[in-house]
Amino acid sequence: MTDIPNNGICKLRIKSVNMHLHSRYSDGALKPKVIVETAIQNNLDLISITDHDTVEAYNHIPVSHIPLRILPGIEFSSTWEESDVHILGYGVDVNNKELLDVLNWMKNGRWHRALRMLDKLSRLGIKIPMERVVTYAGDMNLIVRPHIAQALVADNHCRNKQEAFEKYIGNDAPAYEPKPVLSTADVIRFIHDAGGFAFVAHPGKLRKIDFLQDFVPLGLDGVEVWHPDHNEALRRELEEFCQKNSLLQSAGSDFHGEEDSNVYFGGVPASEVILDNLQKMWDEFKCRMN
Repeated sequence: MTDIPNNGICKLRIKSVNMHLHSRYSDGALKPKVIVETAIQNNLDLISITDHDTVEAYNHIPVSHIPLRILPGIEFSSTWEESDVHILGYGVDVNNKELLDVLNWMKNGRWHRALRMLDKLSRLGIKIPMERVVTYAGDMNLIVRPHIAQALVADNHCRNKQEAFEKYIGNDAPAYEPKPVLSTADVIRFIHDAGGFAFVAHPGKLRKIDFLQDFVPLGLDGVEVWHPDHNEALRRELEEFCQKNSLLQSAGSDFHGEEDSNVYFGGVPASEVILDNLQKMWDEFKCRMN
């Protein structure tokens, strides 16, 4: 990603943000270039492309994107007490060797996991070749379950992706296989070692909201307070938790760009506290880069 010159434009206060966007390099529908162009058209000040377990999108960012500010990001998969926990890494060095080595290990593991899932589907009488799944996997060939779900829908085995998960590939479904993941503690460490800030993504999806307290002593930096799946009561609870534990707050729409996924792209309704936190994080990132 090309660095943004430290000029007057980039010193303007951040007022419009979306810190949770996915591109074709994981399970999103748009190329990074289109995401950047759309963000500029929507007058966003700061975004982060947070693809699942890859930072490849940042090798395809347009050279010129002023006045838009882009904070490098990733959505890391992890586990805690045998439960899925997604950790957003903001401001990571996308060229960090240790980070890239870990992500390559995860990519290879996801490929073999998909093969095992397709084998289980075959035993259930549903034959889908890997080549078919790859056509939905975007530009990185990073296979995630939604890609298998798309193949199931396209071949008329399911009406939609939700049914595909419920009947075949969800956590308790017959074709499920666990993905290669690290502990939440390890993920937070990898993000910090790559110079980033670690945030819990969409905490409303955690099996137990009390997990958040477990993550504080691990070095957690913040929480995604605003997410489209969070109601007002949960947002208030998360705001209070962050204030009590001196954690940063973030906001993002989890945009994927598909009809049956989160399609909201514009600036999310971030509070003044969130905007202040993101401004501080952006300023810290720029200092680390200089």
